[in-house]
Amino acid sequence: MGINRKIVLVLLVFAVHLCHCKKGMNERKITNSNWRDILQGEWMVKFYAPWCPACQGMSHTWREFADWAAEEMTSLSVGSVDVTEQAELNGRFMVTSLPTIYHVKDGVFRQYTSSRSLSDFKKFIVEEKWKPIKPMNAWLTPDSHIMNGISKLFSFSMHLKNFHESLRSDYGLPGWASMLLFGLVVIIIGLLLGIGLVLFIDWWMGPQPDMYEGVPPSMEEVDGKTEEENVEEEKVEEINEEANDEKKVRKRKVKKEE
Repeated sequence: MGINRKIVLVLLVFAVHLCHCKKGMNERKITNSNWRDILQGEWMVKFYAPWCPACQGMSHTWREFADWAAEEMTSLSVGSVDVTEQAELNGRFMVTSLPTIYHVKDGVFRQYTSSRSLSDFKKFIVEEKWKPIKPMNAWLTPDSHIMNGISKLFSFSMHLKNFHESLRSDYGLPGWASMLLFGLVVIIIGLLLGIGLVLFIDWWMGPQPDMYEGVPPSMEEVDGKTEEENVEEEKVEEINEEANDEKKVRKRKVKKEE
């Protein structure tokens, strides 16, 4: 009997421990490879960073919320995104503060801005307090073309950062030399893109007719003289006319005297 009791006790302890471990595993980890899962059904998704004090403060509450959803609200899934590991998702969702929480219902995103207590999380879902919240604009949703482009830029920036760190740690390149190399690469890429853009526009638009075609030429273009030259010529003509008039007057006086 004593041995049977010990076995039962060990089994009970193991069962309790198993249940406790299972409770901590209901929070889904969202990555760049599985994030599209949140576009179906109802989700609450938290964006956090391990170094963020506010994120650390609500981590236990968020796990309890995930356990509650798994037991009492099976239609709801609870997930988390570590922005330090998922740079593309950080850009795709335009996360500017931590922690950031989104409610997702069949691909419609709404940001949660209320209190971060467990009771408020439950009321938000049970009482459907998310309905009055204005959904995210369609062109800002994570699956839009604009956000796809921004996520690629964030991913590219992280690759550049890793490459910069690799140059310094693996190859022993000084920091200033690495920055100089990056500057030269950026300038060269900019020049190539600019030349490519000019060539594309020239090919797309084709040769353009003279914008002044059909406009009648001005008097200056006809005689090839400027306005100042014309004014000077007019003054010379006036002087010549006055001199001719004086000559005529003198001839008349001479005739009268004769």
